[in-house]
Amino acid sequence: MKTKKNFIYNLKEFAIKNDVPIINDEGLAFLLELITKYNVKHILEIGTAIGYSAINMANLDTKIITVERDYFMYNEALKNIKEADLEENIQVLYADALEVEINHTFDLIFIDAAKAQYQKFFEKFKFNLNPQGIIVCDNLNFHNLDINEVSRGTRQLLKKIQKFKDFLKENEEFDTIIYDIGDGISVSKRR
Repeated sequence: MKTKKNFIYNLKEFAIKNDVPIINDEGLAFLLELITKYNVKHILEIGTAIGYSAINMANLDTKIITVERDYFMYNEALKNIKEADLEENIQVLYADALEVEINHTFDLIFIDAAKAQYQKFFEKFKFNLNPQGIIVCDNLNFHNLDINEVSRGTRQLLKKIQKFKDFLKENEEFDTIIYDIGDGISVSKRR
């Protein structure tokens, strides 16, 4: 492993202290297991944040293109990736994922960005997926919040997440399994 466990721990601590949303431990372990199981070499990540998941995935000798639209997060990610000595493995694009054009194909597409845009991300980037590739989406349980006990804005978001889950279940192009792991993870594979 190129990156020291200390560094990963400090990155996680930084995220917690600064309210940066990162994948939780259980979800990360599952994601890394999928990368190994499917022999993933090329990954597209939508939502970089500080580079936490990209750095963890790159430690499995993968090549990653990751997209981040928040300038502060983008710069934090660049700094962390450089410190982890993974610049050859991870390319960070400062862009809105719905506007960026990417002309590569990937073994795995990992969506962990604006929850309300998941369906748009899925539909846009499915064309970048290798025939045997998988699309993985995180946060589908959204902290197991009760729709009746949240603010109006959060209720709208929960409804959009539910709509996306319905889209996955009814999708005729992809078979999807939603796992109750971490904060809810879906794995979609072409039929």
